[in-house]
Amino acid sequence: MFYFLNKKQIIAFLGISGLMVLSGCGGSGTTPVSVDYAPELSAQYGLSLIGAGTINDAGFTGSGIKVAVVDSGIDSSHSEFSGRTIYGTDFGGSTNGYAGDDNGHGTHVASIIGANKDAVGIRGVAYDATLYSYRVANDSGTLSGLNSDSKKATVFNQHVTDNIRVSNNSWGSSATATSYSEATLRWLYPNTISALRSAQQNGTVFVFSAGNDGKNNAQLIGGLPYRITELANEWLTVVAVGSNLQETDYTSRCGVAADFCVTAPGGGDDQSADGIYAAQANGTYVRYSGTSMAAPHVSGVVATTMQQFPSLTAAQIVTRVKDTATYVGLKGNIIGCTVSTCTTAQMEAIFGHGLVSSAASTSMISSAGYSIDGKVYSGNNLNVSAKKLYVVSGLSTSTREAIGRARTVVFDSFDGATFNVPARKVFDTSSHPKLSIIGYNMNGIQSASLGSKHSFYAIDNVKSSDFDFYIASSSDPVSLGASSLWKDKAGLMPQPSFGVTKPTHQLEIGMYNDKVFSFRPFTQYTKTDEIILDGYGINVSLEPFQDVAFYGTFSSGTGAFNLGATTSNQVFRKKFKSFEIGLNAALSETKRFIFRSSSNTLENSEGGVHSWGVRDAVFSQAVAGFEFQIGKPKLTFGGYLPSELTSGNVNILMPAGRNNAGQVAYNSQSIKIQRESKFGAFITASIPLLSKDRYSGNLNLALQQSPYVHDKIGTGSFALMLKF
Repeated sequence: MFYFLNKKQIIAFLGISGLMVLSGCGGSGTTPVSVDYAPELSAQYGLSLIGAGTINDAGFTGSGIKVAVVDSGIDSSHSEFSGRTIYGTDFGGSTNGYAGDDNGHGTHVASIIGANKDAVGIRGVAYDATLYSYRVANDSGTLSGLNSDSKKATVFNQHVTDNIRVSNNSWGSSATATSYSEATLRWLYPNTISALRSAQQNGTVFVFSAGNDGKNNAQLIGGLPYRITELANEWLTVVAVGSNLQETDYTSRCGVAADFCVTAPGGGDDQSADGIYAAQANGTYVRYSGTSMAAPHVSGVVATTMQQFPSLTAAQIVTRVKDTATYVGLKGNIIGCTVSTCTTAQMEAIFGHGLVSSAASTSMISSAGYSIDGKVYSGNNLNVSAKKLYVVSGLSTSTREAIGRARTVVFDSFDGATFNVPARKVFDTSSHPKLSIIGYNMNGIQSASLGSKHSFYAIDNVKSSDFDFYIASSSDPVSLGASSLWKDKAGLMPQPSFGVTKPTHQLEIGMYNDKVFSFRPFTQYTKTDEIILDGYGINVSLEPFQDVAFYGTFSSGTGAFNLGATTSNQVFRKKFKSFEIGLNAALSETKRFIFRSSSNTLENSEGGVHSWGVRDAVFSQAVAGFEFQIGKPKLTFGGYLPSELTSGNVNILMPAGRNNAGQVAYNSQSIKIQRESKFGAFITASIPLLSKDRYSGNLNLALQQSPYVHDKIGTGSFALMLKF
């Protein structure tokens, strides 16, 4: 026998939920944002116990989710539904249809799910959900719409017609889930079972109350999947606790339904003091207690979870709700079972998976996966919860922050749930660019180093009767061009922080080379199995006064640059153009002023999933300082501008969403490069190693202040270079 109780009594009730569709929203959207909503939130204590306020504040309110309330009807004239259209069907044969409620039970339940957020009375867990009143009671409260197998099937078939996503059910039987065998149930309810399954396959999640008989097992209909196992994955049965999270005397336990059973606030045993405060059909409010009140809390949780994760299936939503439920704070009412005093099996028998939480069910459960192959369910996804992706080194703080504000999508490795997050959750936007070493280098000799190596490792001048030839080698092709001009000071220039060490050689010819003016074209090449020409350029020097030299270098070449995003060493060969100017002026026999500034443009490229691209990108670096010579040793100190990208754009493909099949869509994100002048101090020394006036090498030292955190050392170098 199936029944509703009267207004003074409470029925066991659990809600059905389904997949989310993005359609209309509820009527609370026009309320002024200045209104204080705290009182209506606190008036219904169940909301705080399941974390509804947290997820509502995050923007998940059940908007677009169709929720069917299979009950005694909904009083659509109540102010808690003002401005809302309540849809539905009258299955009970009442005189005033689905928009009326002679019993009051359905209105109370519906308001727990979806009462307006309007700063009056109470508000629902999913206050923007689209409510459907499936009235199954007649005017006297008899469940005439559910009194046969065919009638129940008609109700559930309507779920498919209306595309219902969540179905809340507050009706049940005095029999329990173990009362009948599977064969008997399939004989008694073949049409009902078929209709339930069809609705589930269409995306509906069913929520049922466990019953108010205080039994050790859930009521028959709420526990139906115990026997009819194909219904279990999209089904939730709900038991009740009071405001103190203690099991109530009236609630039936999960028992054999534990696998698909959860817990929610349903009001305490003292209904007048601890009942759930919600809407009454006459336009006022009332406190009721029962699993009927617990179920709509769960239906609201399902609806908000569906709104956040529209690509998840009904079964995945149910799993998410169950797996994020908790035993913390729950207490049994007989032997006082708690998570610390009873076994897991004992807690499951009472509470199923535990107390539901909308805040937890809509949060990341496992690690955040970043898709790099266009698939959600892939072993190739990167775990960005453990290690973030890389940003191009050499970007200013403000540019890195702009990248961090971009939005991208990550997927919960638990079930592929989609989370739209700031890119700073995925990319390392806080690390400072790498610093290159600024220091003296060896000239004209083959050398070996102990410690940190400098960029330049050979600069030779070969004289002939017709022309002077200059041969230089460096791991930095950008600064290599001017090396013959600066000789042992060639290393006093920051390297591109995103450049990659790649031995490059330069052959330079002094076509015009006198004391005042020199004109020297050069070519750059790499040598592996064969010689590859990498670039060309020209050096010009002007010495209008004794010991005052102006230098200029133009070069066009190809270098290796690290533009990796998913790995730290994604190397690309890129063309670049470089223009450098410098001043090398003697102030006295032992003092000299030097200045160098370089501006470089980088070849355009489009970013991909694994790497960054650049467009109209310019990077620059500069150094200025004073050199002192004390006998043979030399010491230079001054300031430097590290090599940074200063204008243009960087771009990359970031995940933007997914479809139901688990395929990922990408958006191209382009971020404007913002320039910042970040100067740091440096000091470097070169000490010749002499033995009986025989030169055998150099000891070179360098120390640099961080240009980003001035009270820290950015980098240092110790190099012992020996002549062979």
